[in-house]
Amino acid sequence: MPRTEGAAGAFTPIAIIFILGLVGGVIANLTIPLQVLPLWLQITGFAPLFVGVGLFIWARSAFIRHKTSMMPWSPTVELVHDGPYRYSRNPIYLAFGLIYLGIGLVFNSAYVLMVLVVVLVLFDRLQIPREEQYLENKFGESFKTYKSKVRRWI
Repeated sequence: MPRTEGAAGAFTPIAIIFILGLVGGVIANLTIPLQVLPLWLQITGFAPLFVGVGLFIWARSAFIRHKTSMMPWSPTVELVHDGPYRYSRNPIYLAFGLIYLGIGLVFNSAYVLMVLVVVLVLFDRLQIPREEQYLENKFGESFKTYKSKVRRWI
């Protein structure tokens, strides 16, 4: 996506890595299974999957309520700090991580679970700092105060 003036930054390839890692892990698991989990642990994978979907819906509704974009290539018009943003500065990324974890467990895919670690580190080190710098530049002390009270993940 092209960057809009005043936006957090071009959408980095990290999201593409997230999606490709997930799809690639599932395909790898279907073609060359590396299944390491007992059935009971596979079944527990539905919990993070459903929690992740619910968290995403909750976080998305906060953006809708504030009439601001959740996409990093579009300008943010208001700092969202209610709903799940009271507990995490990045509930959408957290939701994606939970969904990813759930899929990895349900499909019993060591590949998906290994790639999840890489994806989360890339988000934490590359995408999130860029977005936080943008928010600090745009909202100043308001964002600094929010950042000091709410953790990055949970």
